[in-house]
Amino acid sequence: MKKKQLVDLIASVFLIICGSVMLLFPLFHFVKVKVIFLGVLGVYAVLNMIKFVLTCKSGDYEGLFTSLASIVVFGVAMYLDINKVPWYLALCLLIWIILLSLIKLKKGDYYNDRKNKMWIFEVICLVLFILTGLLTTMNLYYENDIQVLVLGYFFLIHGMLELFDPIVISLKIK
Repeated sequence: MKKKQLVDLIASVFLIICGSVMLLFPLFHFVKVKVIFLGVLGVYAVLNMIKFVLTCKSGDYEGLFTSLASIVVFGVAMYLDINKVPWYLALCLLIWIILLSLIKLKKGDYYNDRKNKMWIFEVICLVLFILTGLLTTMNLYYENDIQVLVLGYFFLIHGMLELFDPIVISLKIK
């Protein structure tokens, strides 16, 4: 397995763990949605920046762009009062999903330009990510504990979708 696939794999596993931990927060009665959402965006920005630094020689800027998108949405979420108006949380998440969708679309276009069949897989993962994100944003109007659970499931599924890419690439190479 190449260094880039290994770094992507470790980052994806970390995202799955992050989503799983979010699912445990309501059990401990920690349901401060703004703190949790900002924490996840911050972790996501730092993780993707580390991923970019470790794999910058491969010419893949996905980690940098994802980190910048997370920082932008982090700033927007800091400004808005997410705890009182659930619509703001859905708006922030939707902005983040749109930015990440554009990044993933660019990655699929990169594969297509190289005549690599991975672009089909990347587009399928993109469609699943968009559908999951839209379903999540439509269900953020409940109480805080439900919001945390919905966000936890979203980030868990997103981590799983991110996990498929390095696994398929490493299996395809062999």
